[in-house]
Amino acid sequence: MQHYDVIIIGGGPAGFQAALSARKSNPKVSIALIRKEKKALIPCGIPYVLHSLKSVDDDILPDEPLQKHKIDIIIGEVSRREDHTLQLSDKRQISFKKLVLATGSRPVFPSIPGVEKEGVFFVKKEYDYLIKLQGAARSSKNILVIGGGYIGVEIADELLRAGKHVTLIEMLPSLLATTMDPEFSSDLHAELENHGAKIILGCKVIQFTGKDQFDGADLDNGDHIEADMAILSVGYKPNLEIAVTFGLETEKNYGIIVDEYLRTSDPDILAAGDCALHKNSITGKASRVMLASTAMAQGRLVGSNLFRISFVKNFQGTLGSFATKVGNFSFGVSGLTELEAKELGIHYFTGEHDSVDRHPGKLPGATKIHIKLLFARYSHVLLGAQIRGGDSVGELVNMISVMIQKRMTDMEIDTIQIGTHPLLTSSPIAYPVINATSNAIEKWFHKTTEEL
Repeated sequence: MQHYDVIIIGGGPAGFQAALSARKSNPKVSIALIRKEKKALIPCGIPYVLHSLKSVDDDILPDEPLQKHKIDIIIGEVSRREDHTLQLSDKRQISFKKLVLATGSRPVFPSIPGVEKEGVFFVKKEYDYLIKLQGAARSSKNILVIGGGYIGVEIADELLRAGKHVTLIEMLPSLLATTMDPEFSSDLHAELENHGAKIILGCKVIQFTGKDQFDGADLDNGDHIEADMAILSVGYKPNLEIAVTFGLETEKNYGIIVDEYLRTSDPDILAAGDCALHKNSITGKASRVMLASTAMAQGRLVGSNLFRISFVKNFQGTLGSFATKVGNFSFGVSGLTELEAKELGIHYFTGEHDSVDRHPGKLPGATKIHIKLLFARYSHVLLGAQIRGGDSVGELVNMISVMIQKRMTDMEIDTIQIGTHPLLTSSPIAYPVINATSNAIEKWFHKTTEEL
């Protein structure tokens, strides 16, 4: 029997980061990471194996950092546990002092007739499966994408770049409906259509057609869509099989129940990433948001707090910061949308601004930016943001994410000091985050004056 002080189950972002963090916080302990896959994938890069990346091997999470820090990698599948001993499916036994579950998530498999047909694919985090998906996509001309979330939208965009005919079906009334307000979603929608996508909203697939090989889909509006293959991305759910087998407390729709330090109902077992139950950092409600950035943050916390509390209440909850690129535009969101604020009954005010990400705006590569900020009316705290523009959107969202987490107010943001440069940023006179904040303050002032 092998023994390790720390064992991590799962080789994705959460497990990877938990292992490195555990080593940096505990230089002398023995650490092993157990995963089923010989090659671990970078989850966020999966859509790009369909065109931008030449090979699935270009989307591999490297083992070198783990090996460099003397973390053993064990390829195998854990089948059961007895106290502090794990048994793998090949009968190997490994004991531990502390265990981290980072088993991630898996695709939702809808019970649609014909979903098992050849040519119907899901977005799995499995190396061999993705090679097959990549090959099918490259040999197909007409492709049906089902699901208008981030992965579905990014897959559609990749396929369009590859010259494919793409039909995207979403059952909700807009793309990215749960994270974007309508004016931003409609811009993303238009960008996909401008590049050739056919988008069908408010519809469900009721049947995949074809004898054994998929050849199309029937929709609940009576339409039939012919296609060479279908790619489904209709959501993910936490992978809880091991947690249930271990007798841990779980909530089947949200994940393993953990405390503020990500400890499970067993004091020697912690959980991080998609398999752990997250709570929204603003509303406190259980969240379905699954992000690599959140998983990495949790992995760092878990690894640091295995044997002692090194960081007190370090994880504040899931904020939900996203960025994506579709066609020639980038879109970013963080925190609450205006629609969510209304549903929650939050009193708020907004600020908006249009600018360009270079100055002067005639410089090569300059791109228009539109930003919308959401503030709490009475506390003046920043609650959320949405941005549309060029590649600078990605880092602007990160900046705003920090502002939201630090509960910055409109006046604090309005007077923040920034660094600007003509070739790198918007003008200091028209810096989008500050000017949108000034616009919000102006709106609040006029509204308050009218009420007085």
